[in-house]
Amino acid sequence: MVVLEEKEANDTFRFPYLVTANHVADAINGAPFKIRGNNKSGQAVEISANESGDLKWYRHSKGKGIDVAVCQFGLPFPDFDALAINASIFVPRDVTQLKIGVGDEVLITGLFSKIKGKSRNIPIVRIGNLAMAPSEPVVPTRLGNIEAYVIEAKSLGGISGSPVFIRQTVDIHGGFKWGTNQPAIHQAYTDTLYLLGLAHGHWRIDPEELDSPDVKHDPEGINIGLAIVVPAVHILEVINNEELTIMRRKVKDEDASKEHQSTMDSAAKPTFSKEDFEQSLKKVSRKIEPKKK
Repeated sequence: MVVLEEKEANDTFRFPYLVTANHVADAINGAPFKIRGNNKSGQAVEISANESGDLKWYRHSKGKGIDVAVCQFGLPFPDFDALAINASIFVPRDVTQLKIGVGDEVLITGLFSKIKGKSRNIPIVRIGNLAMAPSEPVVPTRLGNIEAYVIEAKSLGGISGSPVFIRQTVDIHGGFKWGTNQPAIHQAYTDTLYLLGLAHGHWRIDPEELDSPDVKHDPEGINIGLAIVVPAVHILEVINNEELTIMRRKVKDEDASKEHQSTMDSAAKPTFSKEDFEQSLKKVSRKIEPKKK
């Protein structure tokens, strides 16, 4: 889950969205689905979603070549132990702004379907490195050539749509080359993580084709150890599409209007309509009140 924060005067609004790979959303095909997680006591719980069948997934304007799907979503009860990824930690298009790049450590978090746990969810974390950061659609997939990161890590079936983080590396000056008095710059990992993107998939190839210069995906082949990651900027581009932007604007305008109106104790509360997507957005979007001085 991703949260987009927007400031309006002295208020901060938080808009939550459920994010996954578009091919995962397509597989659901408008049907009801469940979200499995842990509650705060550590027990696994399932949340039913889209039981009415009217949930709307938003895709990228460039089509299925960008494997991202977003929908408005709010957790129905506070006991669900989940953290949302703030859009402020998304890796921008120019990764050098954050002093991260090829070679830096990446982490894929998700659920290993073979060992997912019975009484509680047991997540898995796979660690690797950023291997390639192309700035054009050259990465071959079943969707055609796409713009994506390539990481050196073995992805898993069923992990598509999972978040992929990258750890920032820093330069440490004032050191020396081992055994000498020659100045050297050392590098170290920090505890600062950014969202690189979401897991798209990986390549499997015929073992007999390991030395071939062409990468031809073979569903029955072996995992070559390289995974494909859809850039986080594409998630933000979907969230910032015209329709969702207008919906957020209406929520903020309605909130501002209410602050200028008095409310009678006996006033009837407005009826909540599942069919009204804007009202649904308003229901799950939360305003953060400024701290009183």
